[in-house]
Amino acid sequence: MIPFYDLSLTDRVALTETAFREKRTLIERWRALEPSEAQPWNRRAAKAAEFLQDQPSVADFGCGTMNLEHHLRPDQIYVPLDVVARDDRTLVCDLNLQPPPETGATAAAFLGVLEYLFDPPGVLQEIARRYRVLVVSYCITDAPNAPTDRRQHAWVNDFSEADILNLFERSGWRPEQSGMIDQMQKLWRLTTTAAV
Repeated sequence: MIPFYDLSLTDRVALTETAFREKRTLIERWRALEPSEAQPWNRRAAKAAEFLQDQPSVADFGCGTMNLEHHLRPDQIYVPLDVVARDDRTLVCDLNLQPPPETGATAAAFLGVLEYLFDPPGVLQEIARRYRVLVVSYCITDAPNAPTDRRQHAWVNDFSEADILNLFERSGWRPEQSGMIDQMQKLWRLTTTAAV
């Protein structure tokens, strides 16, 4: 399997558009995830861990190479979830096909996940029923260095910061903390406004 970013831009966009029409997760994007591709995500994971430091347990949706686990405290319980198994602990789930599974964790992390969801409001509402805290990142369209062609990254939606804040509110989440990770993506710590 060829890593996604080893494909040409044209091929990446074509794969994304096909998956978009079929309303399916582009599993091919994640099967060949290289550690070198995930290395830049360490900064995001470190900031997310700061936002999660008061939580006893964290469900890491879209865990990838599990960067987040390395930044959590040793006593925090870590539950990895992804569309493909990363190790024998990974709960395999596709949020475009099924509701999030019960994990028993108090908090959830969605680092680089919303961009790939066809129904972000529905998924966030389900997460609000299961978790008190959510740390989420998103590459907003009005960031200083926002990509002009989001489909080349397999992203299937396009939200500005105002759109995202509206989405959080409609889905039962209230922002508590936020900050830019880099010139493309922002990170939020959210608490649920729904009964858990």
